[in-house]
This record gives sequence, structure tokens and C-alpha cells, in this order.
Amino acid sequence: MAVIEVALRTMLAVVFGVAFISKARSRAAFAEFASSLGGIRWLTGGKRLIASVAIPVLEAAVTVLLIVPSAVPWAFGAGAVLLTGFTVVTASEVAKGHEIRCRCFGASGGQLGPAQVARNLVLLALAIAGLALAPASHGAVGAAGLIIAIGLALLAGVAIIRWDDLASLVSAP
Repeated sequence: MAVIEVALRTMLAVVFGVAFISKARSRAAFAEFASSLGGIRWLTGGKRLIASVAIPVLEAAVTVLLIVPSAVPWAFGAGAVLLTGFTVVTASEVAKGHEIRCRCFGASGGQLGPAQVARNLVLLALAIAGLALAPASHGAVGAAGLIIAIGLALLAGVAIIRWDDLASLVSAP
């Protein structure tokens, strides 16, 4: 169980960390992210400003909490809450047919669509699994287990970050 928890923590830390860095790496990147929130029509004025600051701050907080062993249950819980919000808003906007540029992992994102809803659901399931495993996964993990868990988690994190590209490979032309 501890190896699975390490893998989940690593993968989610990579995903939330890259999401944070992609938004906070420069003023231009942050401005592009904040501007993309304008496509969410009910998120206006002050609400949009709060969301544009709160989202990267919360992504950074979840990343840090995933690294601190004593905070792991809180990290998985906070990640699950954040991912629930992302999933609900994304699914709602997609269902309404609103065209919103996905700036989740930087400037290269495409339009929000079913692929992003699916990605968020996968991440949410992983955060919930981590939350369920955290209380039962005490104990040391051997070096080989750590190497495998972290290596596979890094690969999975990259796959999640590049989800849009992978989805375009399997979608019909």
C-alpha cells in the first residue's frame, strides 16, 4: 500500500506542480491563464480575479502538501476538492457549448472538451484513491519500490500533462 501511495503522491505532485508553474512562470503566462477564465461567462469581474489567483495558489499548496508526509491525507483531500471543482466547471462549460481555451498546463492548450473532463475525472479518481489509501499505507518502502513507484508516477504525470496531445492521436480526424 505504501508504494501505491508514493506513486499517487508523486504523480499528483507532478501534475499540480506543472500546472502551477505553467501559470506562474511569467506575467505573460499568468495573464494568458487569467484571460482564458473569461470564457467562463458567470466568472466575471472580481470573481474572475479571485479565481485566477486562487487556482495557482491552491495548486501550489496541494503540491507542497503532497511532499510533506504528515500532510498527505490533507493533500489528497484538498486535491480531490480542487479537482471536483475543475471537473464540474469544465463539464458544465463543455455541456453549454462554450469555447474556452484550456490553459491548465501552459499556453499550448486547446479548447476545453470531453477529453479534459475525462482527464479531470481520472485525476479525481486518483486523488480519492490516495485519500482512501493514506490511513492504511504506513510503513517503509524499499529502495526498489521507491524507484519503480516514482518512475512510473513520473511517466503517468507526463501522460496526464500531455493528455490533450494523446487524446488528439486517438480521436477521429
